[in-house]
Amino acid sequence: MSTSIPVPEGEIAKRPLQFFWIVDHSGSMAGKKMAMLNQAIREAIPQICKAVAEHPQVQIMMRAIKFSDIAAWHIGPSAVPVEKFIWSDLGPTGSTSTAKALRLLASELTLGKMPRRAFPPVCILISDGYCTEKAEVYDSAIAELLNLPWGARAVKMAIGVGDQADYDENELLKFVSHKEVGVLKADNPEKLIAFIVWSSVAASVGASSGKSAQGEGLNDIVTIPPPPVFKSGPTVF
Repeated sequence: MSTSIPVPEGEIAKRPLQFFWIVDHSGSMAGKKMAMLNQAIREAIPQICKAVAEHPQVQIMMRAIKFSDIAAWHIGPSAVPVEKFIWSDLGPTGSTSTAKALRLLASELTLGKMPRRAFPPVCILISDGYCTEKAEVYDSAIAELLNLPWGARAVKMAIGVGDQADYDENELLKFVSHKEVGVLKADNPEKLIAFIVWSSVAASVGASSGKSAQGEGLNDIVTIPPPPVFKSGPTVF
């Protein structure tokens, strides 16, 4: 007996794409960094909707993890269709417990929680600091994430905010799935907004356009275009 879900005539069956923002709101994000980050994510949402409109087979389901001293759901744990996703501004506080955020993310990427035929999930990590947990704790969280089939196949991008000396590029690079893209370095408001919009759109389109021999998200091959290039300029954060 078939277990497929009937689709009304004229409609296209949609595969879900789970999208996660993982956002540092530690005390060092105070001021222009936090204000620009909030603005950028709000600007990114309609751009994502516009970009994936050409891919009617995808339904982006979005949520957000915030982290400082602890990691918690900012929007979630239930995912929201991107068309109905409304970003609530974050304020700065505390330290930078990145490992806790990665473990919370990993808890949602298990085979039991992810639909089998979903597109590869998209995960955008944004931080301006070093993880304040021990190096082995961070590495253990990375390993936990990558040991999950969906964690390994996810499109994972990282944006470093502020002067490069403020954050550990190698630490963030461990999270990144596409090493040819690397860590996106946002040392001024213009770059932060541009990279948040670009990464979210590029990752969503790439994940929803993946080629899979068997139609299974775990087999999708995701390609990402080169990131935007900026002329060198002074850090203004």
